[in-house]
Amino acid sequence: MPAGNTIVMSHGWTPGYLDIWEGLQATSTQLVTYWDPGMNNASTGEPLSSGFATLAAALQGADPDATVMMFSWADQSSTALNPFVAYATERATEVNGHRLATALDQALAPGFGDDGGQVHLIGHSFGANVATTAALALTDSPRQLTLFDSPEVNLTEFLGLANLLRYKLTRLDIGRGPDQTFVDNYRSLLGERYSVFPGLGQVADIELLPPPSDPSELKHEFPIGWYATSASTPGSQVGYAWSPLAGADVSTVGSLYTQNDASEPLQLDEVFGPPPGAVDDRIALAVTPLMIPGGDNDNLTITGNGPTTANTTFTTDESSLWLTFDATVTGQPGDTLQLFIDGRQRWVAAVAADNDEPGDGDAVADGGVDPASSSSCTTLSQASTCCRWW
Repeated sequence: MPAGNTIVMSHGWTPGYLDIWEGLQATSTQLVTYWDPGMNNASTGEPLSSGFATLAAALQGADPDATVMMFSWADQSSTALNPFVAYATERATEVNGHRLATALDQALAPGFGDDGGQVHLIGHSFGANVATTAALALTDSPRQLTLFDSPEVNLTEFLGLANLLRYKLTRLDIGRGPDQTFVDNYRSLLGERYSVFPGLGQVADIELLPPPSDPSELKHEFPIGWYATSASTPGSQVGYAWSPLAGADVSTVGSLYTQNDASEPLQLDEVFGPPPGAVDDRIALAVTPLMIPGGDNDNLTITGNGPTTANTTFTTDESSLWLTFDATVTGQPGDTLQLFIDGRQRWVAAVAADNDEPGDGDAVADGGVDPASSSSCTTLSQASTCCRWW
C-alpha cells in the first residue's frame, strides 16, 4: 500500500438485496461486492454504494495522498426485506471485523506507522461493529474510529440487533493523545451517546438532525452524507475537520455537539466542552462547580447563634459521580455542620475542644458523598466549596 494515510469504510445491513446478490453471484467468478454495478435499489435504480461513493470522493478530495477503501461483506449483510432476519447480519459483524483487520495488517507496509501513516476506520450501522472489532484486532490501533448511527436504542436491543459498543469500546485506548484512538460518534436515529458511560468520557458524541420529512432509512444513513459534506465544504469546522488525519488538535473537540436546525447541517452547538486530560492509573473525571446562591462559590460562610440553614439545588446527569468539598467548622464544642441531600443526612462534622483556648474549637475535614441511594439522583457532579459556621 502506498505511503500516506489509509481510510477504510464499512457498510451495514443491506435488507432486500439477498435475491439480487445471489443472482449476481450465480453468474460471477468473483465474490460480488457491495459496490458491484448490479447492486442497485430496485425502486430507484440508484447504486447501493452511492452514499459511500460520495463520502469516498469527499475524503479523497480532502486528503489527496490518502488511500480510501471500502470493505465489503455484502455476502453476509444481504438479507430479505424483513427486520426479523437482521439478527443474522448482526451476528456476522464480529468475524468480518477480524477479516478487515487481517486484510489491513497484510496490506499495510512494514513501518507504515513509523513513516507517519495513520489509519482511520469508519463504520455505519452494523458496520460500526465491524470497524470497532477491526480497531481492536489490528496490530497497531487506528488513529481514528468514526461511528455512524450504530444501532443501540431499546428497540434494537430488544430485537437482538444492538451493537452494544459501550461494552466493546472500553477495550480500546480511546483518548485525545497522539498515541491514542480518537473516537467520534454520530447519532441520527438509532444511535446513543457513548461518552456518558464509564471509561468512554473521551468519545466525541454528535447528535445530528436529519430532515423531518425523510423516511427512517434516510435518517439512519444521514451521517454518511453529513460527514461527506463536512469533508468537501471549504472552511468547515466540524466533522472531518476534527480528524487528526487532517491535522486537527483533537484535544479541543467537545464531548457533545447537537445540530438544532435541519436546514443548517454543519451548524452545531457545543453542549459539553473537551473532556479532561487522561489521568494515569485513575479515571479522568469532568468537574462541575456547584453554584451556591448568595455565596462567592469559592467560600460560603454560614453564621448564627442557633440553627442556620443554607439551601441550594442542582441537577445531575449520567456522567455525574459524586460531590466533594472541604469544610472548616469553628465554634463552641458540640457545634455541628450537617449536610443533607434530598432530606437525608449524608455528612456531619462537629467542633472539638481546643486545649489551647478553652471553650473554643474547630474541625477541618474533607467531605465526600456517594449518593447512590439518593432519591432524586443516582449520582452527583464533583464540586468544591468551603463552609464556616460559628
